[in-house]
Amino acid sequence: MTAQPPLTDLDRAILDVLTSDPQASARMVADALDMPLTKVVPRMRAMDRRKVSRVLAVLDLAAAGQQICFVLIDVRRVSVESVAARIAPIAHVILVSTLLGGTHDLLVMIRFRTVGALHDLLFNQIGKIEGIYRSVVSIVLDIALFRSQYLRHDPGIETTDVVHDLAEEYSEDQIDEVDRQIIAELLLNARQSIKSVARKCQINASTVRYRIRSLESRGLMRFITVLNPPALGIGAFALVEIEPEPNRLPEVIASLRNKSWLPQIFVTTGSAPIKGILQAENARAIMEIKNQELTQIEGIIRVEISTLVGTRKMDLRWGQKYV
Repeated sequence: MTAQPPLTDLDRAILDVLTSDPQASARMVADALDMPLTKVVPRMRAMDRRKVSRVLAVLDLAAAGQQICFVLIDVRRVSVESVAARIAPIAHVILVSTLLGGTHDLLVMIRFRTVGALHDLLFNQIGKIEGIYRSVVSIVLDIALFRSQYLRHDPGIETTDVVHDLAEEYSEDQIDEVDRQIIAELLLNARQSIKSVARKCQINASTVRYRIRSLESRGLMRFITVLNPPALGIGAFALVEIEPEPNRLPEVIASLRNKSWLPQIFVTTGSAPIKGILQAENARAIMEIKNQELTQIEGIIRVEISTLVGTRKMDLRWGQKYV
């Protein structure tokens, strides 16, 4: 396979603008960079051909009254892949990844509305899957950092039942039938034009434009730019669990917030109250980050790294707190 040419400084500057404003036109990007349009357009087209970035429409979890939790699962007697395959179709599961190098076999992230709903998911659905003999649950108390552009670029998300899902998750006062149709189209393809959405939904373009602005202003939906990790030289991801010294949680998080290799930081319940998704060029680079950077930060007692070796599901329809 032919290696892709590295991104130029201009490419990265363009991506920075698009990350800040996913719907920016080429003219808006050129103005933001104070550069001629004739220099910006060819670079944007070249990155489009290489699928370096993608615009997504996402629903806001908090606006839907939902929380998230991590579930780390150990598997016995059956294959880890078979357990992951049975967990993935559960509607409220937003992430399923197999792990390597840590003490657990699977990382699962769940969205839930109430403790009762979480209990049902954990014990009546996931807990009854053959092969699961142990699970560790950590409820997310705060999202200290979430750079949405570094979500895994996964174009295979299933969105065929979006309208039904929206009817289940939101009241008619929040999102009505017209909103559901518009959202479903945007979740399938966020870069399509207003006219295209209007034609598919059989409503006026002005109505579509008004509804989108209303959904955004109410915090129910937003647009984000996600980047293709290999195009940025990112080839490995890992779950990192960090145990800080008592009473030093805030300063440890402050030390982690400016690390380019740690774009997502969560504060959770459990013995390792800091969890994050770490990214690097390869597995060796991940271990170097652990040994040369993480263990050198004052206030950290323990660090555990588990490499994400396979992602069975990543539901990018649901957005989290973006910082």
